Amino acid sequence: MRVELIDVELQLRLPLMTGRGAVTDRNGLLVQISDGGVTGWGEAMPLPGWPGADLSATRRALQAWAAEPDLDGLPAERFAHGAVELALVDLEARRTGSTQAEVLAGDSTPADSVEVNALARDADDAAAAVSAGFRTVKLKVGASDLESDVAAVAAVRRAIGADAQLRLDANGAWTEEEAAEALARLGRYDIEYVEEPTPGLEALARAAERSPVPVAVDESLGSVGARIPDSISVVVLKPMALGGPRTAHAAARRWIAQGRKVVATNYFDSAVGQHAALSVAAALPGPPHAHGALTSALFTGDAADLPPLANGRCPVPSQSPAPTGFGPEE
Repeated sequence: MRVELIDVELQLRLPLMTGRGAVTDRNGLLVQISDGGVTGWGEAMPLPGWPGADLSATRRALQAWAAEPDLDGLPAERFAHGAVELALVDLEARRTGSTQAEVLAGDSTPADSVEVNALARDADDAAAAVSAGFRTVKLKVGASDLESDVAAVAAVRRAIGADAQLRLDANGAWTEEEAAEALARLGRYDIEYVEEPTPGLEALARAAERSPVPVAVDESLGSVGARIPDSISVVVLKPMALGGPRTAHAAARRWIAQGRKVVATNYFDSAVGQHAALSVAAALPGPPHAHGALTSALFTGDAADLPPLANGRCPVPSQSPAPTGFGPEE
């Protein structure tokens, strides 16, 4: 077995404003595991200023594992664990002629396509997304004052009409009191849910108890072993930030059995990590719904190619996308 670590740098076309600041680029490591002439790919891309390890800690964990690969002892650091776990799932999929979704689903049959939401910057973006066939739109809030957020949400709701779903994401920008006021004011716009109105599981639980809008946990989850308070009805699942696709899929099944909605999405990952999230979504049980956005269009160039979206859906490709220009040709 051979393990290679390869630096990857992606630039966003435009800064993406979030409640935790602007995201302008994504840097990380591709993990290439080759065995018996077959190669699997994973990636680790911690996001600076967000929960979890920084890239230097992830790099050290991956370098230590790559020096002495142990299939029974993956790296403990969660981004490194996720990268290796994804590469091994991808290796299994390529070796058996399966998709990652089929590997994750086991004896079940995964979906052959996944509905996704559109990530809109403003009302014009949102209207264009609905015209293109998306049925669910997501808008970032919390990066400016509440009056601006309310006006933006009202404009998006007008632009997409009453039939489309509208999701909001504050990325933990508000205090508990600010969240209570914001959720009370935003509830009139028929919001499907608000992600992370305030940081921390217990604070989120208290916000959810007071909120007219369902509350979703995202980056405050921390690990798949965290106990989610009963008042939080939605889990936004980022497989590459929580230990990898197999770990995330197992946790998602548990949360779905508890009656929660699970929305699989990515961490502004490259196409390698986005495909992992798509595969987890395709392998989940329960009634279908829109999952998180595929974000390759945000970048000036991506590490690999994903299938084109059509009417807000992404087909699950018959083979995982392999990064281009990295490592040996398969």
